[in-house]
Amino acid sequence: MLLVSKLVRGNAVDSFHIGYAVVVDENGEILFSAGDPEYPIFIGAAANPFQAVAMLESGALEQFNFNDEELALMCGTHTGEHYHLDVLNSILKKMDLNIDNLLCGVHPPLDRQTYEQLAIQGRRPTALHNANSGAHAGMLAIAKALKYDLSNYTEINHPAQQKIFEKIKLYSGKERIPVATDNSNAPTYLMPIYNLAIMYKKLVEGSDDYLRRVFHSISLHPKLIGGRAQFDTDFGALMGGRGISKFGMEGVRGIGLRNNENNPIGIAIKVLSGNREACDSMAVAVLKHKHLIDDEIAKKLDFYLSSAVKSYTDVEIGKFFTEVVAE
Repeated sequence: MLLVSKLVRGNAVDSFHIGYAVVVDENGEILFSAGDPEYPIFIGAAANPFQAVAMLESGALEQFNFNDEELALMCGTHTGEHYHLDVLNSILKKMDLNIDNLLCGVHPPLDRQTYEQLAIQGRRPTALHNANSGAHAGMLAIAKALKYDLSNYTEINHPAQQKIFEKIKLYSGKERIPVATDNSNAPTYLMPIYNLAIMYKKLVEGSDDYLRRVFHSISLHPKLIGGRAQFDTDFGALMGGRGISKFGMEGVRGIGLRNNENNPIGIAIKVLSGNREACDSMAVAVLKHKHLIDDEIAKKLDFYLSSAVKSYTDVEIGKFFTEVVAE
């Protein structure tokens, strides 16, 4: 099987994206596979919830009195809205740190309304608006709690990153994992798509106390894992504590949920082109294909599965959708 997202303009396909996906059951057995389950992917920010385990293990949560909202933001890839920045500023204040300690860099906020408001006000985005600034705050929390150097906390050989790396190896079941650098200067890990699905199966089943705490925090505050008009936030809110989703980078996503029999299911998706819109669409296609969500939730997520393509004058000129097809 393959996942194919198409942009149809008129009666012809204008462009398409190929996706791979793996769905695993509570025993790690493959229930569904599109493409090669051993296909290697950089998981990017899909690692954030597991990075947060290293933060919990460091004692930073108790030392700095972080709450569930702050923990959820550390797991997220946020859109830079005002409430994200409020939580992030609270995290930094509790550690007696500031924006200058963040090494994630600067890009415009992912939320369009927030970006437009900044432009109207004549303000520039800062590192706080970086989608991964919450995750970076979590890295700083590990380093601060354990009294490590803060100036180079993103380097893979930094002791804080080594503690994170140990958690990635533990939950993925892989000992040899190549490492590169993501767009926010943090390490990113290369592994088979199957192993990312295993990680999210473990997250939703709560295979240890730390993972249970992380899953609980994300489930309570889905808007902090993403933001306005983001699949991860909408999916988490609709699942009501039965599932979470986390986008990674370049078309990667991990999903953990409990099925109708309350068994944990892990899902990993990779769009070969890296297209994010296609990744959202493919996520809904897989969930519907394997009957992992009910009709009511599926209907509310159909916006992501199939969306109208509009011109710059808001005229519908095409359609974007995903199909599960035989190779």
